[in-house]
Amino acid sequence: MKKQFLKIKARQVTYLMFLLSALAIFSISCEKEDSVAPVATENPELSIVEVLQSFGETETEEGANLKRGRGAPAPGDASIAEIAIDAEFNELVGALAYVDEELDAGLVDLFLNGTDQYTVFAPTDEAFEALYEALGIDEISDLPAELVLDVLFYHVTEGRRASNSVLPPRGYRTITTLLEETFKVDPDGRIEAIGNEANITAADVSASNGIIHVIDAVILPIHGEESSKAALKKGHEGNGKSLPPGDNSIAAIAIEAGFSELVGALRYVDDSLDAGLVDLFLNGTDQYTVFAPTDEAFMKLYDALGDDVDEIRDLPAELVLDVLLYHVTEGRRASNSVVPPVRPREITTLLEEKFWVDSKGMITAIGSEAKIQTPDISASNGIIHVIDAVLLPIK
Repeated sequence: MKKQFLKIKARQVTYLMFLLSALAIFSISCEKEDSVAPVATENPELSIVEVLQSFGETETEEGANLKRGRGAPAPGDASIAEIAIDAEFNELVGALAYVDEELDAGLVDLFLNGTDQYTVFAPTDEAFEALYEALGIDEISDLPAELVLDVLFYHVTEGRRASNSVLPPRGYRTITTLLEETFKVDPDGRIEAIGNEANITAADVSASNGIIHVIDAVILPIHGEESSKAALKKGHEGNGKSLPPGDNSIAAIAIEAGFSELVGALRYVDDSLDAGLVDLFLNGTDQYTVFAPTDEAFMKLYDALGDDVDEIRDLPAELVLDVLLYHVTEGRRASNSVVPPVRPREITTLLEEKFWVDSKGMITAIGSEAKIQTPDISASNGIIHVIDAVLLPIK
């Protein structure tokens, strides 16, 4: 009998419903420059370029075009994260720490202590501030952690890629990032990303575990059809920081909406295994996100299983419990923290097994597929996303 789900501590995870589409249309205009201008730091006597030069030589000089180095510089003494911290890239370091805290991503340790080699296109604090101003937010933690992680991955590529392997002699060079999405760089160090543009302002800062190129905008891996800041602001405000809790519980909504098969499955495992699921979802205050199959989805499952299965009680209660737990994840996860902007997003369920959701709301489970039909039904104790098939945790 499985009651391990009762031991999971719920965390309130709230996001901005339409922020993905807002970020997708974000563009900070970056004029193509013939020279590299130093970026000011808190120390008025030193530019960021000069601070970084204390760790590794750049191929820039004031008033000159960005140059391609002749080869990769030798590894430096400090790691990527140490350089970012010492050079006061506060917003970038804060973004790394934020996704580590929220998602246990391990990025700070990777770039601080790791020995694998990476090339980081590092936005300045001013670049992050320009993004916040355009979105009408105050700090990086106002954005969904999963989205911030995708954006960070879009700024990193594998290996030590010095300016000579980033800047092409002519045309464009394509850079494939850890997000498995690409951006292009021209000979002058102008970056054309999916959602906006940026310029490389300092190159070839050598770290012990990679190379840093400083850029003047946060590059975005998502795009959309609109481009106005008014639409950006509307999208941000429309998703508030949360999908407010509803008046009714998850179970009450399922009963009232006629999810007879799902409710019947909950009652079946309660009767057979004393699992307490009906009470948990009817009266509980811990927050969960439920991917709720329709009655038609259950009927398709029964048909697929053959003549011996006419209803849920024809299946072993232990198996039904596993299937039910595979449809639930911890916390309030609105659609923007479930449906990703680009690459499939991994969802860990109460069964401690995973499934994946793509940018179109298609779910790939261990043993089946489904599509999110109706997202973001808010309950007092969680969020419901209606799906068109029963997810199976077995092949």
